[in-house]
Amino acid sequence: MKVAVIVVGTELLGPDRVDTNSLAVTRAFERRALSITRKTVVGDDLEDIVNVLRAAAAEFDVIVMTGGLGPTEDDLTRDAVAKAFDLELESDAGILASLKRRFADRGMEMPEVNSKQALTFRGHRTIRNPRGTAPGFHLNLDHDGRQLHLWILPGVPTELEGMLEDDLSPWLDERFPGNQGTFRRSIHIAGMGESAVEQLMRPYYERHEGEVPTILATRNETQIHLVARGLPDHAYAELTSRENEIREIFGERVYGVDDDNLETVVGRMLVVRSATLAAAESCTGGLFGSRVTDVSGSSQYFLGSLVAYSRKAKEELLGISPKILDEHGEVSSEVAIAMAEQVRIRYGSTFGIGITGIAGPSGGTKQKPVGTVHIAVAKQDHVEHRKLMLPPPRNRVKHLSVQSALDLLRLTMLRQS
Repeated sequence: MKVAVIVVGTELLGPDRVDTNSLAVTRAFERRALSITRKTVVGDDLEDIVNVLRAAAAEFDVIVMTGGLGPTEDDLTRDAVAKAFDLELESDAGILASLKRRFADRGMEMPEVNSKQALTFRGHRTIRNPRGTAPGFHLNLDHDGRQLHLWILPGVPTELEGMLEDDLSPWLDERFPGNQGTFRRSIHIAGMGESAVEQLMRPYYERHEGEVPTILATRNETQIHLVARGLPDHAYAELTSRENEIREIFGERVYGVDDDNLETVVGRMLVVRSATLAAAESCTGGLFGSRVTDVSGSSQYFLGSLVAYSRKAKEELLGISPKILDEHGEVSSEVAIAMAEQVRIRYGSTFGIGITGIAGPSGGTKQKPVGTVHIAVAKQDHVEHRKLMLPPPRNRVKHLSVQSALDLLRLTMLRQS
């Protein structure tokens, strides 16, 4: 069975919005060992949507569409489907009454434009939407002498995911029993680039001829993505076996899997050790504290972050000696270590973090170019330091600095256990 996804929305063709709906649809099919072989994003133009639909219908057995079911002028999915397949639209009195009740329950009168959302395809299944105003549709069409299933679902993620769970998934289970599926695991590696990871994976490739994991470089780390197909128990056992092999290769560089991120992993480690953390930040401007506090429950272990951006702040708020600053400069191992030690003392924390560097684009010198960053982790009787030479631009330097600081803290805790 060939499956395509069509995502409708001009906003998804710009730089500000990311399509996540097609990922949710893909997961629903992969759980049944079915693959999506084409994804298309199309803007809010009637003829463009019609053309994309007709092209997909000529090649695919199942098409899942998301978006364009709202009440506004640019919500054109119903009209495009009707035109592409010569279908009739009609107003459903029950859906219209439900829409009016929904507004009335909130003390509002339904705007007339919302009546558009009561339009349904005559002779085809309408899917009720308890999570929103736009219904979905399942059309079973006879197209060029073969059966075509067209699922039309809302673009609001919570509404889409509800229909995937309540309607599309049961339909798939009826046609593909046995609970076989495609299962994935991503292994997260800190402090190594894509090419270095690839080089170390060579022995793994030799042992698993024909099974090539995907190595993906993200903004902050490198990930190895594994895939296994079959019954869940068998597939998960296979993924765990492969994961263990990769952990043998990379050792402490592997910090987590799947939804793990460094701030979450570090937080768990601090909780287990009943340890606390404070940070002194210069070039990262509070980003370290922001990342740490993105984790729910971080108040158990994070005491605070002091942004000592200027020399004056380093002297007056952290008590760093002017002599150290004069002799070594604000961007140096000595200052990073002093920042970590002083913030730990001031907050009374188990660990202190110091981050200082040149994020750019200005401020660099021949001796200390843009991207020079010093990071330190201080404990009562122990200090770890790391010097980084990071690539611009400024935003990347800041993010990689925080990632490296979290990783250095993680490794310090591992090695001090």
